Amino acid sequence: MAKVMSGESPYKLALDAPSRQLLWELGQLAISSRADFDAKLEKADREHENEHRRALEAAAVEHERVRESAVRQMEILSLQIEDERRRREDEEKAEAEKQRQAKVDREIAQRRAETERVQKEEARERLQAEARQVEARKAEAAAVEQQRQEQEKQAREKAAAEKANNEQKARSAAEAELQAKEAAVAATQRSNPTQNTTKDAPKSPVPAFSSPAVQHPSGSQVNSTRLAEHQRYLEIHQKLKELRKFVSNQIAHDKSTKSRVGDMRRAIKKCVGQLTEGKGANKAPLMQIITTLKEALAISPIQVAIPSFLLSPLNTSMADNDTQGPAILVYLLNIFAKAIISQFSNEAGAAPRAADPVGQVASQIFAVNEFRWQGQSLIDILLAKFHVVCPVLWGVFGDENTTTGKLRLGWRREGERGPFIEEGKHFERMTGLGAGFAALSLRSYEKSRLENPFPHHHYWRAFSAIVNVPTGEATQTHFIVLKAMIQNNETRFLEFFGDAAKIALRKALIEFPARAGRKSIAAKALAVLPDVMRRDKKLYI
Repeated sequence: MAKVMSGESPYKLALDAPSRQLLWELGQLAISSRADFDAKLEKADREHENEHRRALEAAAVEHERVRESAVRQMEILSLQIEDERRRREDEEKAEAEKQRQAKVDREIAQRRAETERVQKEEARERLQAEARQVEARKAEAAAVEQQRQEQEKQAREKAAAEKANNEQKARSAAEAELQAKEAAVAATQRSNPTQNTTKDAPKSPVPAFSSPAVQHPSGSQVNSTRLAEHQRYLEIHQKLKELRKFVSNQIAHDKSTKSRVGDMRRAIKKCVGQLTEGKGANKAPLMQIITTLKEALAISPIQVAIPSFLLSPLNTSMADNDTQGPAILVYLLNIFAKAIISQFSNEAGAAPRAADPVGQVASQIFAVNEFRWQGQSLIDILLAKFHVVCPVLWGVFGDENTTTGKLRLGWRREGERGPFIEEGKHFERMTGLGAGFAALSLRSYEKSRLENPFPHHHYWRAFSAIVNVPTGEATQTHFIVLKAMIQNNETRFLEFFGDAAKIALRKALIEFPARAGRKSIAAKALAVLPDVMRRDKKLYI
C-alpha cells in the first residue's frame, strides 16, 4: 500500500503474473508513446512558435526596412519638391527682375529721349532767341544810327538856320546903324555947309559873332575839387556812423519802437537780398522796401539835421528848424544803402549783370518824392559808401604795394585791423562795385514822373576821373573798375552820349591800357573789350 502511495504502478510489482507484467509493459509503452507524442507535439509547437516568431521578426524587420525606405523616399521627394519650389521661385524672381530691369531700362530710355528732346528744344529756342536778339540789336543799332543821323541833320539845320538868322540880324542892325549915321552926317552937313564933305564917312562897327572862350579849370584845380568832394563824402560816412549810435540810444528805452525798427531793418536787408534779374521779378521787394520806408516817416518824432548828410544842400540860408528831418528814415536809408553796396560787392562781383536790377531798385528808392528832403534826393547817403569802398571812381590813386596806397584804393581788411583781403577777392569786389556804379548812374527817367536822383553825367565824371589818372599812377584797381563800368553798359553809354561816347571808349579801351605797358594783366583784359564788342554787339570804336 505504501508502494502504491509512492506513485509506482501496481502492475510493476505484480511479477507473479505475466499478464500483469505485460499489461504493465503495455501501459509503460502507452505512457512512453504519449510522452513522446506530447514531447514531439510540444517540440513541434515550439518550432512552429519559433518559426512564427522568426517570421514576425522578419516581417518586423521588413516593415522597418520598408518604413525607412518610405521615409527616405519621402525625404527625397520633399527635397525634390523644395528644390522645385526654389527653382520656380528663382525663375519667378529672375523673370520679375528681368521685367523690372526692362522697365527701368525703358524709363531711362524714355527719360534720356525726353531730356534730349528738351535739350534740343531749348537749344532751338536759344538759337531762335539769340537770332531774335541779334535782329533786335541790329534793328536797335539801325534805329540808333538813324536817330543819330536825324539828330545830326536837325542840329546842322538848326545851326545853319541860327547862323543865317544871326547874320541877317547883324546885317540888319549894321545897315540900320549905318543909315542912322549917314542921316546924322547929312543933317550935320546941312547945318554946317562949311564942313569938309570930302572926309570919309565913319565905318560901321563889325559885330562880334564868336562866343567868348570857355575857361576850364586846370588839372590841379580839378584834382583839388575832387579831393575836397571825396573828403566831404567821407565826413558824411562818419556822420552816418554817428547817426546809427544816436538812433540806437534814442530808441533803447522804447521797446516797442526798438522792436519795430529792428523788424524794418531786417525787412529791408531781406528784400535787397531777394533782388534778381528778370522783368517784374523785383516788384514785390521794391514795394516792400517803399512801404517800410514810408512807415519810418511816422514811427518816431526823432529829428536830425539833414544837411549833415548832403554834399551840398540846395538852400543853405534856412533856419535851424527847417534843416530837421526824420532820423529813422535817414537811418533806414543808410541800412538800405549798406545792403545795396553789399549786393554789388558780393553778388555782382562774380556775375556783373546781377548789378543792374540792384542799381535800378536803388535809383528808384532814392527817386521817391516822399524820401526826398525839400525836393533834394538823399542819394548822397549811398554815394558816401561808394567813396569809402571804391574811391577810384573819383580819380583817387595810390600804390597797391603799400598799406597807405591800399587804404586809399578801398582795399578791404579782414576785420577792423586784420590783414588785407586777397588780390582775387579785392578784384572781384571792385568788379561788382564798378558794375553797380554804372547800373546806378546809367538810368533813364524819360518815361517816369520822378526825377532822376543820379543823372548819367555822374557816369561820365567817374569815367573821366579814372581815364585821366596821371601816367604811372593807374593801378590794377583802376583798370578793373573801368572794365566793369563799360562791359554790358556800352549800349546805354552810347544812347546817352552818342559820338562822344565812342571817343571816350576809344580813349579808355585803347589809349588808357597802352599807358600801362605789358605788365598789367587788368589793363590787358580791358584792352580786349573792343574785340568782344565787335564780336558780340557788332560795335566798332
